[in-house]
Amino acid sequence: MVSSAAVATEPPTARQPATATTEATRLGAEYFIQKAGASWTYQLQSGGKGKVSINSFVEWKASFSFSLGKKSGSGTWRVKEGQWLERSSSRAEGEVVVLPAVMTRGSRWQAPASIEKGTRDLSQYEVLALDAQVDLPNGINVEHCLAVLETGLDGSAPHTHYYAANIGKVGVRGPEDWLFRLVEFRSGSRGHQE
Repeated sequence: MVSSAAVATEPPTARQPATATTEATRLGAEYFIQKAGASWTYQLQSGGKGKVSINSFVEWKASFSFSLGKKSGSGTWRVKEGQWLERSSSRAEGEVVVLPAVMTRGSRWQAPASIEKGTRDLSQYEVLALDAQVDLPNGINVEHCLAVLETGLDGSAPHTHYYAANIGKVGVRGPEDWLFRLVEFRSGSRGHQE
């Protein structure tokens, strides 16, 4: 479990390794949590807290809800053929790819904008690193993170999403600063249940 006792006063950082030689291939499914009761608490840029929770896991679909500042909603996540997929009215009408089945540094895809960007526009995604590091507000350093850059199709409004295997999203950095970073993760109950 990742938890926070105090928020660090140092500016937020996210470092990438010096070379790409340590990069390999990752699967989108590595970052998807399949347990009812799993929850993520984030330190928001505003100083408040945000939360994402898996409410149930039935027929291989995770029903989730989120409250991230002024943005809140719900939807479902699932893995199909290695891809992490999401269905949420906050993003699009249909199912969209959160992370593709197989990723290497430089992998690209297009999908509706993320919940964090808060638009219904199409975004372009690119894997920047498979071994990034994120310093959390509680002083913990999460290594070996997947870093995915999201931009508008014209390259505008960059957001970088950071994911850790077996944890999920650990932070999102907007054009100027962190939108949020993880301060607590609870893995939930075991296995497939309602």
